[in-house]
Amino acid sequence: MRVLIIEDSGVGQLLRTIVKRDGHEPVLAGTGKDGWRLLMDRDRPPDLLILDRMLPDMDGAEVLTRLREHAPTVGLPVLVLTAAARSSLHLDDGALTRVLAKPFDLAELRGVLADLASVDAHLHGGARLTP
Repeated sequence: MRVLIIEDSGVGQLLRTIVKRDGHEPVLAGTGKDGWRLLMDRDRPPDLLILDRMLPDMDGAEVLTRLREHAPTVGLPVLVLTAAARSSLHLDDGALTRVLAKPFDLAELRGVLADLASVDAHLHGGARLTP
């Protein structure tokens, strides 16, 4: 499974290591604009997105809104990471988006990623889950 991580802090490197150790292909972008460019890659689209809520150039909520309005990415499962209180976020669009507060527990992170991977498998017939 190809996982795009859009995270501007050192957490991005940690996430890349975790995703790789779990047998998946991590791709890291440090800004919203770089992440958007990778999201639009028709040759190698991600199967799942990990998105920081607070990015230096483009707000994570803006990335998510654009993602849901763009036909090829409308069904992409997303994990939004935030240091803000969960109650202040209005990012819930059903099973496709989950929100996880920083700092996060590794077991909780892996559980949410597994849930989102199963959503991806359901949407794509299971073919994209193989690392």
